[in-house]
Parts: sequence; structure tokens; C-alpha cells
Amino acid sequence: MCALHRTCHLGRERLQNGRSKEQRLMMGPPDIQREPVKRPIQESGAFLPQHVVEERYKMQSKPLGICLIIDCIGNDTDILRDTFTSLGYEVKHFLYLTVKDITNILRQVAQMPQHQDSDSFACILVSRGGSQSVFGVDQTHSGVPLDHIRRMFMADTCPSLSGKPKLFFIQSYVKSEGQLEDSSFLEVDGPSVKSADSKARQPGPYQDLIHREADFFWSLCKADVSLLEGPSSSPSLYLKCLSQKLWKERKHSLLELHTELNRLVYDWNSKVSAKERYYVWLQHTLRKNLFLSHK
Repeated sequence: MCALHRTCHLGRERLQNGRSKEQRLMMGPPDIQREPVKRPIQESGAFLPQHVVEERYKMQSKPLGICLIIDCIGNDTDILRDTFTSLGYEVKHFLYLTVKDITNILRQVAQMPQHQDSDSFACILVSRGGSQSVFGVDQTHSGVPLDHIRRMFMADTCPSLSGKPKLFFIQSYVKSEGQLEDSSFLEVDGPSVKSADSKARQPGPYQDLIHREADFFWSLCKADVSLLEGPSSSPSLYLKCLSQKLWKERKHSLLELHTELNRLVYDWNSKVSAKERYYVWLQHTLRKNLFLSHK
């Protein structure tokens, strides 16, 4: 086969491979309920041909942005605060909040004028929760819906963060009956298909430039609430691994770091009982490559 024919053949193979992955994504995520042990972690990333050079988000502002930590359990605040401070974020942390307080603080932070001069925003939530909400310390309440939290920071409701990466890391401790493997958070690199108002479009200058749901990195980890019921509960394995990766390997892209985090969690899950496992879902609408260090 001549060099020209070989190049065309390789080009067709590459195109076919790309289409094959797109078709798989359109078919939806795998049914992890059939194999909860073998496939406890779901993640997706956008397919890019090898010849396409990835753009990077600008991450040079000082501070990089606000990092909001809401910890209703109390095991993880110190290491998270130190980690995101070292990355260059202005950390604001709160402990043991009610549902009403969580909602009020999120709204206040979403409207902060500092976002205009920052390159990103990060939020870490640690709490007991339901399949699609976080409870805070008042567990009898229905909780704060996760979709509502995300909506507060979309481009039309928080225009100062339009076009900038918005990072969410959520550790939710839930009752295990059918909630650890709930598939509503599985992702195919786009807005959640179950978003209550995904079809609603508010007119405004930002709508024509950047999609209101663009630039989100949404990492959700669920674990059994029984992990908190011992005499001394331990910090979240998920958040511990996240902090370690951000400390030691921040020059790698966030997607690469999350893939490695998944591997560590998977290794842990293969050695422990079902009640001790962590289930991680990643949903992102990033349009560019994201590095949390510009050094």
C-alpha cells in the first residue's frame, strides 16, 4: 500500500473511531446497576482527534477565584482549606449549616462582585443527602436540590462567571437503598438530561455567546451514611484522594487528575465491603483544557 493510500486509510479509521464513540455516548451511559462492583465509577470526556490542539482556560488571576467549602460533617475542612489555599484560591468555609443557611450562602456567593476579576470558582459540599439533594444538619428537611445549586451559577443567573470554569466537588452520604447507584447523574459531556429547566432559555446578552450550562465541572461522590455512624468517623476517601492529587500533581489537567482519582477509589472499592465503597460520577461541560496551576 502506498503512503498516500495508507494515510487515507488511517484517516478513515480515525473518523470511524470518533463516530463510534459518539454513537456510544448518544446511546447513554452503561447500566451500572447490573455490575455495581465492577463499574462503581462513571466518567466521560470529550473526544478530540489527535491533531486538534486543546485550548486552555486562563488561570492567572490572583486569587484564582473564590473557593466555597460547606462541610456539614466536620471531617474534611482543614485539608480542603489548605489544598485550595495553596492553589491560589480565596477560601471561605462554613461548618454545620442548615438547609436554609446553605441556600442563603450559595446565593450570596453567586452574587459576589469578586467573580468579575477572577478566572474560576470552586465549591465543595460535604453533607448527608438524598439521591439528588444535600440535607445540611437538619436531616428532616427535603434538602437543597443539586440542580438548584448548579442553576445559581449558570451564565444567565451569574453572568460574572460566564465563560469561566465552575468546579463542584460534592461528598454526599446517603442511605444505600437504591441511591448509591442512582443513574441520574451519569454524564455524556453536556447538560444533564434531567435538568428541570434545561429547555428554559432566558433572553439576555450572554445567551447568544456562551451556553448557560457551559464550563461546569461537577464531581459527585456518594457513600453509605453508615460510614458516619461509628464512634469516630473518618474523612472522606474521595476528598482525601482529591486533595492529594491537587497537592502533588496540579500540573496535570483536572480531567487527568480526576481519572487518577477514580483509579484510587476503584482500588479501594475492590478491597472493602459494599457499605464502605465510594461511588463517583463526573459531569462536565468544559470547553477547554483546565489546569489549576499556571506555573
